[in-house]
Amino acid sequence: MTLLTVFVGCGIVDGKGNDLTYEELVNLTIEEFESDMPEFGDSDYEFYNIDYGDDLRSNSDIKIWKNEKYVELVVYDQSEDFTRTRYYEIGDDGLRNVNGHPDIDFDSIKEKEPDYIEKQGKVIKE
Repeated sequence: MTLLTVFVGCGIVDGKGNDLTYEELVNLTIEEFESDMPEFGDSDYEFYNIDYGDDLRSNSDIKIWKNEKYVELVVYDQSEDFTRTRYYEIGDDGLRNVNGHPDIDFDSIKEKEPDYIEKQGKVIKE
């Protein structure tokens, strides 16, 4: 199974993130992920076989850590054999892609208990 992980730093403490609910943050993360995907028909897009239309959320796992200000988004392909990983940080001007950012220790963030967990569209912890 392939795994896609997206981290979105959520400004829960400062700036724009002050007003974001979990629901709004999840929606913003999915919108940003979708905007990063190649257009349907692009060979890269077809390779990943990720085309859920309006149903991407029900094929994703989401974790939010308030204190670390990140969101993890795991998006599965249609066969659930492959996932895509993206990392974002949120600021006053929106989301910023931080994939491979050398100053962010994503492993230490993932070791901590998330404040919010959603698996394939179902809230597990809030």
